[in-house]
Amino acid sequence: MQIEQPAFVLHSRPYRETSALVTFFTPEYGKVNGVVRGVRGGRKTASQKTAILQPFQQLTLQWREKANNASDLLNIQQIELSTLRFPLQAETNICGLYVNELLYRLLFPQVATEALFDVYQQTLYQLLASKNRADQAWSLRQFEFQLLTEMGHGLQCEQDVHQQAILAESTYQYYPQQGAVLLQNDSEQQGVLIQGDCLLALQEMRYCEDCLPQLKRLFRAVLALYLGDKPIMTRELFN
Repeated sequence: MQIEQPAFVLHSRPYRETSALVTFFTPEYGKVNGVVRGVRGGRKTASQKTAILQPFQQLTLQWREKANNASDLLNIQQIELSTLRFPLQAETNICGLYVNELLYRLLFPQVATEALFDVYQQTLYQLLASKNRADQAWSLRQFEFQLLTEMGHGLQCEQDVHQQAILAESTYQYYPQQGAVLLQNDSEQQGVLIQGDCLLALQEMRYCEDCLPQLKRLFRAVLALYLGDKPIMTRELFN
């Protein structure tokens, strides 16, 4: 069966003499790994293909689905460039690469992610429109929140671990995979310190610049559970 999908490039590396092994993000098949031939070798067509295989520009892929294929590696037959692209520059480009790295490392291959595909495009729109670092940070926090939700690891921001409503004026220790504990009731004091209003703002997708540092610490702690020991490479670019 012939498959056609819109896609964005998440990651690319050389493969054999003239090909590239490219990880794409698609709506109906999620993250897919494909071999793109004729990418390297000095020919004009190779240069054209290399120019197409850049992040943040939407492509249309075609491949043939094979029955009883044990490998998840696709042979990409055709790639076309669409008119939708996001010319991210400087820090917004790094933010976009960070989003790509999260998808590349956290998604399982060939699992449908149509809602997340829409979220991804919306995040790129937000980054393109951002005017400062606070705008960029809020775009990333929203994406991280929705990514974890799609993965089945969503954050509980409306109730604490005892099913009591989060109080905006209270301070909590947030424990990944468990939830929030009122600071005065927590004997361990090993969670991520966060204000109740910041948890509620996150749940409501309500922008609060004062909450951004707390939310950054929260997501860094939660994502570390699923990323393992290998550091996020794009974080180093900010340094």
